[in-house]
Amino acid sequence: MFFTGDPTTRKRVDLGSQSSKERDRQKLLKQTRLERNRCLWLCQQNSAALKIQKYFRRGKVVEVERAKVREQFYKTYGKHGHHVDRHCFGPDLEFLRQLIFFVNAWNMNDFSVLAEICRLIQHFVPRKWLKRLSFACIQAIYHNRALIYKECQSNDELHEARKVLI
Repeated sequence: MFFTGDPTTRKRVDLGSQSSKERDRQKLLKQTRLERNRCLWLCQQNSAALKIQKYFRRGKVVEVERAKVREQFYKTYGKHGHHVDRHCFGPDLEFLRQLIFFVNAWNMNDFSVLAEICRLIQHFVPRKWLKRLSFACIQAIYHNRALIYKECQSNDELHEARKVLI
């Protein structure tokens, strides 16, 4: 055969260490691994999003229920507990359960209701029922301490606040 310089008639020699099949296999494995990692990452993102959504939806439902219980409490016992008497503190009554359910330490209206109820409790309730309610009172006072102090200074009600807090 005579040399013409035509590249198509020349034998092709691969000087690499791997065959083309091996390279294709490695490329496919790498691509599959990347795709699997991407799918795993997407699954984790979806799972995290679902948990966050579930948490916020549950929180919204709880807030709606708390608002309903708060309104029912206000209708039954008055906005600041004006209709509360000795009979409201019975163990089978809903008074304390409703109060503990809807009280939010960050809500100033709830705090004032809680403070008034705490004052009434000193007169009407045996001490053994007060453990959980005492915790709610302490938590509300702690979270609102700066606001209470500011209000007491601005309205000159320090004496009244000391009565409520003591």
